Amino acid sequence: MLQGYPTKNGTGISIFGDYGDLNSLYSTVHEIANSLDEYNERLKAQHQLLMNFAYEIRKAYSGQRLTDKLIFNGDDKEMHYYGFQCVWTDILIFISALRHNAGYVQTDKLQQANMYMLEYVVERALFEYDSEGANFIQHFIGQRINVTNKYAFIIYQALHIKFVSDRQGKKRFRNIPKLIGDYFSEWRQEYKDLIASFEISAKEQNCKITDLEFNDFPEIKW
Repeated sequence: MLQGYPTKNGTGISIFGDYGDLNSLYSTVHEIANSLDEYNERLKAQHQLLMNFAYEIRKAYSGQRLTDKLIFNGDDKEMHYYGFQCVWTDILIFISALRHNAGYVQTDKLQQANMYMLEYVVERALFEYDSEGANFIQHFIGQRINVTNKYAFIIYQALHIKFVSDRQGKKRFRNIPKLIGDYFSEWRQEYKDLIASFEISAKEQNCKITDLEFNDFPEIKW
């Protein structure tokens, strides 16, 4: 069974599971990602988002991220768990991309169980960190994020940088709904300014916006 805990500085979530838990989740994410045509401009960003998420999960169950030994209440058996960390805004975007595209493919009960379990541990970790902020943020689990935007992948990177760079604390956490709106709502001025900056960068690099990627990411203080 997956376990999720807010990180020390409130930057994101640590997700743990045994090898089977994470391998099964990886299979679900990877299969849904593979249902998307990565060469289709409208689907490329969502494919990239899900492949990034699948990559982290695979690295986790391969023992290349976090490891822990857990003992559950009433059980004296020690279990070896693998895990990975994910910034709050990242995991919300990943889940939205996962849920949106799961609606267009045939999923079985195990795949649905994996998605529900992921959503459950994320929601519980949100409330464990700060119930006041979580009351609003929980409504973005699997919804309200326009992952169908063809620029979603570069927007996700820009949002990641913004969130990680802001001052740590519950104020930053409670600002997540506004940040998501500013970066993904096409009618907001903040979104328009962001796309305008991408257009300038794309012109300078003689490429499409969908081909842009950030090179420098701030160090994450989990």
